[in-house]
Amino acid sequence: MDLQTSPSPLVRRAVGLGMAAVSAWMTNLSWVQARRDGQFSMAAALMGPAFCVIGLGLVLFKGYRQERLERGEDISQLQGMALLTSRWKGVLAVALLAMAVNYALLNGWV
Repeated sequence: MDLQTSPSPLVRRAVGLGMAAVSAWMTNLSWVQARRDGQFSMAAALMGPAFCVIGLGLVLFKGYRQERLERGEDISQLQGMALLTSRWKGVLAVALLAMAVNYALLNGWV
């Protein structure tokens, strides 16, 4: 896939839904472990909520590449965070917040 093509919306949404479902399961697993054993998987507690939000973002919104291409922007010189649109920076911020809140709740800090 080159810079000018994007996966179809159906593929993007299916991948996003799968990502959200697996991540929600990981988050649930960390809560079950915390209640049952008094300890939990840090990876599941951190990655689960973050990837769940990103997966839901893939279901609800167009991809950042597709957004930029539809506006006629040249993305050939953009890399990393510069590729993200404001909408996807917001999705990323919500994902990081979900990760932090879940971890704080599991540790009993809140």
